Amino acid sequence: MPGATDQPEANDCTAVDLAFQCVCSNGLSPNASQYSQTIPYFLCTESNNQCVEKCGQNSACASACRSDHPCGAQDPIRVNLTSTTSTMAAAATATSDADPGVYTGYGGAAATSSSRVGQSGATALAVGLGQTYGLAVVVGGFFGGFALLL
Repeated sequence: MPGATDQPEANDCTAVDLAFQCVCSNGLSPNASQYSQTIPYFLCTESNNQCVEKCGQNSACASACRSDHPCGAQDPIRVNLTSTTSTMAAAATATSDADPGVYTGYGGAAATSSSRVGQSGATALAVGLGQTYGLAVVVGGFFGGFALLL
């Protein structure tokens, strides 16, 4: 997480009620609803399992238990966006607009995020050029090496 060290302010979980607290050294907390395999995910999964058990042999009821209460990240915010464009300038603009996403809150419009640190349009353009022409240079080097051997 940008601006955070390897020493979190809080990283606790109470085994009795599974209450947890995760606060990075910069004071921000990751939005747990954007991830799977978290404590809320496992609580939701167990609740769905208990609902299915209560349904018995009624498959419509069991299906409703899981479809009405989905668990895990349903629509996570995509941090790494990939788009194909005809010019490198457009590609640099498209990729530099994406926010890397450090979130506080429980998702939706109320969640706040920190902005990307150190990423400029020139950096994105340089990375795009490297991706585009880097492979051509490597392949050209192989062909040149084989040409010298012949």
